[in-house]
Amino acid sequence: MAKKNSNALTVNYNPDLARKFQEASQKKTNIQDFIQEFLVQFLSPDTKTAYIKDLKFFFDFLHSGNVAITHPKEIESYHFQLYRDHLMERGLSSATINRRLVCIRSFMKWAIAAKLMDHNPLDTVKLPKVQTESPTVAFDDHEVALMISAPDSTTHKGRTHRLVMVLLFHLGLRRSELTHIKMHQFAQDRGHVVLRIHGKGDKVRLVPINKHVQDEIQSYVNSLRNHDIELGSEDFLLQTEVNKKNSKPMDGSTIFRVIEKYARIVGITKDVSPHSCRATVISHLLDTQNTAIRDVATFAGHANITTTERYDKRRKNLDKSAAYQVDFYKKNA
Repeated sequence: MAKKNSNALTVNYNPDLARKFQEASQKKTNIQDFIQEFLVQFLSPDTKTAYIKDLKFFFDFLHSGNVAITHPKEIESYHFQLYRDHLMERGLSSATINRRLVCIRSFMKWAIAAKLMDHNPLDTVKLPKVQTESPTVAFDDHEVALMISAPDSTTHKGRTHRLVMVLLFHLGLRRSELTHIKMHQFAQDRGHVVLRIHGKGDKVRLVPINKHVQDEIQSYVNSLRNHDIELGSEDFLLQTEVNKKNSKPMDGSTIFRVIEKYARIVGITKDVSPHSCRATVISHLLDTQNTAIRDVATFAGHANITTTERYDKRRKNLDKSAAYQVDFYKKNA
């Protein structure tokens, strides 16, 4: 009698897995197939959405010039150069232009790594120089106080709008970070109440919540509870309605309209956005609180300290210039 092989694999057929292997092995026939494979490497839904949008702009531009691309190897340097010039002629900021162009370059680098082509024709095309100063308009301290006090806190909409501004102005959150806050992201850490933020590039940072912000959040949650809305760990903090829970995060455009609305109500006429709130708290810490720039960079979730430096207005303050500190003739005591 033959001895049974104890090392033999026991295989259960999985039709879903078989389908995935079949789809992955199918020959790609259009550029969208390649884009979808390119996007697989990214985990963040926001990153995928941003890349899809920027790549669509590029291929729509080519299509408008009667250029049909079915494979990455068909993209030429002059396609990229004409697109760059088109973006510049539209008057877009250098940062926006670079972001759109870098997206295309990333797609081409992936194509080379995937052995779809042997060289990158885009390497010879220069990108516009990015401005070193942040063009974002910030609020002053008085304007912040007026903005936060403006909503009608007797209504759910007013309470929500107030909390939006409290969180933006006090925590320096990006718009997407704010809308995606869920209750389980609040926690205790070494005696501090903290908010666990999922930022750019899937990076996580812990932001301590001071007593004032804690009270604002608790007041908002209590108000929802009074309307029989009990927020669980997987529920979004910001609720658009008072009679049912959100199944999706608040739309980012809503945040933009909130900031724009209350800026106009209190008489602010300059062009502002949710990023103005982020710029405000960063510059406030640097300029009036003299917080160490590395601490501010950590707080804001900046991977590179040079990003934080764009908000540092003290560099333009001639009264505090380091030039006045130069003294080779001062005698030692």
